Amino acid sequence: MLETELTVEDLDELAAGDVRRWAEFDLAFRGSWWTGHDAQLSRRPSRAELAEAACHGNGRLREAAVERLAVRTDPEVLPLLLIRCVDWVRPIRDLARPLTLSKLDEPAFRAMLPLIGVLRRRQVDDWMTTLFRQALTPRLLDDALALQDTESRRFAHHEAIGLLPAGRLLDIAAGDRDVRIRTLCGSALLDRGDAVEELLAAGTPKIRMRALTLLGEDTAVAHLADRASAVRSMAQALVLKAGGDPAAHYRTLPVTPGVLAGLGETGTAADAERLERHLVDERPRLRALAVRGLRRVAPESAAVSPLLTDPSPAVTRQVVEFLRGKPALVDVPALRVLLSPEHPVHTRRAAAALLRDRDTWLRLHTDLGLLHDPDLGADAHQDLRACRQHLTSVFTKPSAQVRADLEAACADLDPALAREIRLVLGFST
Repeated sequence: MLETELTVEDLDELAAGDVRRWAEFDLAFRGSWWTGHDAQLSRRPSRAELAEAACHGNGRLREAAVERLAVRTDPEVLPLLLIRCVDWVRPIRDLARPLTLSKLDEPAFRAMLPLIGVLRRRQVDDWMTTLFRQALTPRLLDDALALQDTESRRFAHHEAIGLLPAGRLLDIAAGDRDVRIRTLCGSALLDRGDAVEELLAAGTPKIRMRALTLLGEDTAVAHLADRASAVRSMAQALVLKAGGDPAAHYRTLPVTPGVLAGLGETGTAADAERLERHLVDERPRLRALAVRGLRRVAPESAAVSPLLTDPSPAVTRQVVEFLRGKPALVDVPALRVLLSPEHPVHTRRAAAALLRDRDTWLRLHTDLGLLHDPDLGADAHQDLRACRQHLTSVFTKPSAQVRADLEAACADLDPALAREIRLVLGFST
């Protein structure tokens, strides 16, 4: 049952709204089995009684409701019959289906399409899927392709691939809001060998990457600096396959984000100085790409660590990834200085991440020190929960200063956590 008694106004509101809500209505009344096992329909049931009976947990009551719905003209009749077409009891399904089809003229079919798309996912058999496919006619196709339900819309496009002309497929592949649908339609075009150059310019990265393989080496060279990493990677592979050197091309091209990213992906240690020059570029994106490239071509570069105080969070995140596992490039005292509140939050967060990366004791020390921090306290609480899982497997000893700080911090901690830390500290003596 619903929390309140069903009224005619409720039914009118449902009928005037999103037709998919009828599926939720059905589920809401499913539990009525427990409150009305022996319930029966009255001789002249009201709209509310009949709607509730159609979704009742008692199969005999649902069956009786379906028979009554067949001769009613209320706005809720068709959605309720459709729902019973995918009832988990086969005799009810068999009863509801011919009655439903008799009421599904074209306007009704159009109105019920969103609900049909949702009910198709109730896995009793393929009847509802077959019904949905019947909507893919010239008169209803546009409605099916424009459904708001994402899964139904994707299914409609998948089934309609063979019905759509190349121009329509290209429009969808180039501009649909759903990347999966764009990729689906783009793949269909490429399977036919159609609109390859158009898709290379306007498709999703996956489609553009595939389109690139259908064109020549010159096209691959032209896309070495593509904005999408997947397309760049394919272009690099095609140039290498043809005997070329992608890095040599990048060294001669004007600097753009794609060029700098590509040089970092294919360059050598000899390109380190070229990348390091861009660590002071005024554009944060280029600084971040330079750091990312140096992780590969010069992983021990000393020029990166000063960017821990970079004003751009995107750059700092790349610096953290560069410095992980490299304690020689930045020491603990310097990181602790960066934890102080006068530094920007993203700088403090980067310093905390690198301190936690050193060892379990420093991780614990860092988390306890930040528990009450207004900006980093939530991160510290979350990491502390994960850190506690590793405390009993620590076989190293903390430094004297870290030990003293941890023991002092225990005074303000939850007693269970404090006891756990003191226990581990005792084992480490």
